[in-house]
Amino acid sequence: MRPSNKPTSIAADSTELCAFDSSVVGQLACPACLGDLFLDESKLVCGECGRPYPIVDGIPVLIVRREEIPRN
Repeated sequence: MRPSNKPTSIAADSTELCAFDSSVVGQLACPACLGDLFLDESKLVCGECGRPYPIVDGIPVLIVRREEIPRN
């Protein structure tokens, strides 16, 4: 299924709506394990490790604390 090019409105909280362009999800990867991300309500979630990443003001916050990054 191809994502649409329409921005998706996501409620950051009950009073505010944010526009996130869901067509870019396929170009993003989890910064911790490089797994594929998928859109789940108001956040992106990694399909590999399950880490959630919030979407704030329409911008995905893909930040992982150093101690959370797996070491090989």
